[in-house]
Amino acid sequence: MRPGADLFTIHGKITYTFILSLVLANLLILPIGVLGGKWVSRLITRVPVTVLAPFIFLLSVIGSYAINKNMFDVFAMLFFGLLGYVGRKIGFSPGPVVLGLILGDICEQGLVQSILMGLASGSILQMFFTRPISIVLIVLTLMSALWPVAQGMMRRRGSREKR
Repeated sequence: MRPGADLFTIHGKITYTFILSLVLANLLILPIGVLGGKWVSRLITRVPVTVLAPFIFLLSVIGSYAINKNMFDVFAMLFFGLLGYVGRKIGFSPGPVVLGLILGDICEQGLVQSILMGLASGSILQMFFTRPISIVLIVLTLMSALWPVAQGMMRRRGSREKR
């Protein structure tokens, strides 16, 4: 079976059986997750960090090695783990970096596709700045980027008026 139009036409019985089995499995595991979640969280929070941390470290090393069966991956994991630890100690938030690592490839593919579509239609700028969805996204991005500046100006103005 290959993904495509034939997946739902020729191989429909297998495909829909698989989808329905996933739905059924999720419905059956829902009560276990809801009831067992509190129990598991209590169990984990009672385990001392001195026991839990080495176990998590061991699983991280095994997982990073198992992906490519390469020790370089383990050393890279250790390096970036130490880098994250030091960054956390000096007040650096790792969230945006992780988000960038996850979404970077997707954004790059979308940008390349948009540029190619713009070149095919005659103008890259027209591709980005004339579509309604593009204009809405650009306006929302500018608003979110300028909001902290505007908020600071409103605070300063409010403190001046109180004097």
